[in-house]
Amino acid sequence: MATASSDVEVMETTAAEQFVIDLLRAKGPLSTMEIEKAARKEHKRCPDQTVIFLTKMKKKGLIRGDASMEKKGWAWWVP
Repeated sequence: MATASSDVEVMETTAAEQFVIDLLRAKGPLSTMEIEKAARKEHKRCPDQTVIFLTKMKKKGLIRGDASMEKKGWAWWVP
């Protein structure tokens, strides 16, 4: 019997980075939860917990992020 998690593709790091960058370019700044929901909608997920993965991307300089009162959490965008 297949579980819900077996239907979700855990993306490789490079593919996940490109997914996030493409998503942010297309939609503008998004919260961690909004990015997670977009990935889930496509039956995908980041290699780590989403917030950890996004923080790693931020440290690499691929994206930017900051606390947002409007988003009630972190907001992420492409520099």
